[in-house]
Amino acid sequence: MDATRLLDEALRDLTTQHTTAQRTITLIPSENACSPLAQLPYLTDALNRYFFADGDPDARRFPAGRTAGRIETQLTVPLLRHLTAADHVNVRPLSGLHAMTVLLSALTRPGQTIITIDPRSGGHYATASLARRLGLRCLHAAGPTPHHLDLDALTALTARHQPALVYLDVSHGLFPLDIAAVVAAVRAAGTATRVHADVSHTMGLVLGSYLPNPLAAGADSFGGSTHKTFPGPPKAFLATNIPHIAAAISDAQYEMISSHHLAGVCSLGLALAEFTLTDGPRYARTVVATAKVLAAALAAAGLPPHAADLGYTGCHQLWLDTTPAGIDARTAAVRLDAAGIHVNVLDDLPGLAGTPTLRLGTAEAVTCGLDPDDMPYLAALMTAAIRATRPTTAIAADVAALRAARTSRYRLSADPALATILGTPLAASAGTR
Repeated sequence: MDATRLLDEALRDLTTQHTTAQRTITLIPSENACSPLAQLPYLTDALNRYFFADGDPDARRFPAGRTAGRIETQLTVPLLRHLTAADHVNVRPLSGLHAMTVLLSALTRPGQTIITIDPRSGGHYATASLARRLGLRCLHAAGPTPHHLDLDALTALTARHQPALVYLDVSHGLFPLDIAAVVAAVRAAGTATRVHADVSHTMGLVLGSYLPNPLAAGADSFGGSTHKTFPGPPKAFLATNIPHIAAAISDAQYEMISSHHLAGVCSLGLALAEFTLTDGPRYARTVVATAKVLAAALAAAGLPPHAADLGYTGCHQLWLDTTPAGIDARTAAVRLDAAGIHVNVLDDLPGLAGTPTLRLGTAEAVTCGLDPDDMPYLAALMTAAIRATRPTTAIAADVAALRAARTSRYRLSADPALATILGTPLAASAGTR
């Protein structure tokens, strides 16, 4: 094996990945672009360290992460408490699915029943199978349409089976759940059932106050990943105002998570500070407004997204079935990719099951500087690519020019922090012995 050659190729791939990202537009709902400022912790010694926040800092068994750990306790956690209006937040989960695992382990016991959202109504693909792996019985809440739950049926299901937990886990969703109405339906059953809202996809819209806070809506807890509509690192958190739920989460995570990736927690803290200081609510509003304008522009170009009768979307997602235009979604996605526009192709979206469909999202585009005014032009570029009416190389050049002409209003300069870090031995060349 030629390790030198493989290393050279790997470095070239990383460089290509990074430079290509600056020339393209990603419209994938489950991705975002973490800012240069929030990426900085991954360049520091924090990447190497364990950190356990409980107890006396001077008595920790892993003292090397103590200084970076202050970012967790004095920046990340306080900002999360502020933005979530929660007395208790846990930042140890590594991802949204990891947070789900911790939460299910904390609030249920083997043999109990939970209710989740039917995948045909947008529920996450992994929830039911994960629940079964934990020894739980999983029932589904669904209908009456692919975009709305039958709340009366949910009340009846809860009363009949008395689940320990209703886990709201919408992944494929154009219209966010009315959590207050869902909680009211569960409470109407007269059981002790807990309600948890997994808002991974809409986290930035919740923290930006565009969507209601799940705790204020009556949920017992909420959480999810921090790299979809929230422009943070791949991480997750859980939040609650109920002390014994917080204690149960803490107990579960203690046994399920050793290294919680301190650099990621520091990155999340910087992203939260950036979100707070650059008008997170305006960002959240812009993400949704951008999705709505893009939908209207695509429709005007003869490529109407799904759910036109409902206004296309109430969040960052759009679903575009291109088959009525005589182009299958996989061909459309290949053409878009060649033109510098990245999208999902899924065949299991609610109401479109079995039909390969483009799943679009506007969060990363807004993070990178685009706004509603850019959407008619972007829709024209997408339409030209999908219909193959212009060479993809020419469209790709226009996409790159659009990216280059836009600067995000939702980022702080990383230069001062980078200068500080580069003034340390981190940037020093190898010395002599």
